[in-house]
Amino acid sequence: MSTFELDLERFDANTLLGPKQRELLAAPELTWRLLRRRGFERYMAETRTLLNQSFAANPLFVPVSEAEFLFQVGEMMWIVDERLSPIVYAPDGPVAVGVCIPDLNRFIRATGSRLRWTTPLLFLWHRLRRRRAIMIFGAVHPDWQNRGLAGAMLYRGIAALQQAKYRSVGVTWIADVNPASLKQMERLGARRLHRLHLFRKELGAVL
Repeated sequence: MSTFELDLERFDANTLLGPKQRELLAAPELTWRLLRRRGFERYMAETRTLLNQSFAANPLFVPVSEAEFLFQVGEMMWIVDERLSPIVYAPDGPVAVGVCIPDLNRFIRATGSRLRWTTPLLFLWHRLRRRRAIMIFGAVHPDWQNRGLAGAMLYRGIAALQQAKYRSVGVTWIADVNPASLKQMERLGARRLHRLHLFRKELGAVL
């Protein structure tokens, strides 16, 4: 598995647009919205459903339960930048989502992972100076995969980051068994940051 980083100041988001992507962006049957604090739980329920549907064929993926998902993202509403995460709806429901949040590493380092009287001030300082974001994941309903929707959604997300004056975006773990996402990183010219190897060994009977 690998993580990546994209330099937004040098990237032209228009290179993501081909005929399929332009058609989908203008398609009257698709509605484009953004992840917001208002209605956050509903958005998260739709996001979890899309995540489980989109990654179902990935051999490393285990479906996420409602309780697990809310435990991981329940407090995300306090840090979400409402300009960054597109959600796409077809007439029968949500079909794609891209979850992107500001990078909190500098804030966590500044606080020492401790809640002190200075923490609220440091958080406000971070909000004013945030220039790096993290793309947590993108998910497309199986019926809409390989139709250009992932590229159209990525264009909307990157264009929003650039308009909001972010300078770079990190992309979380992409497995080697996900060649489509790896190919997308290659087309973007994203730089590989980290590499993780997973191993498995069968255990024999204990004598």
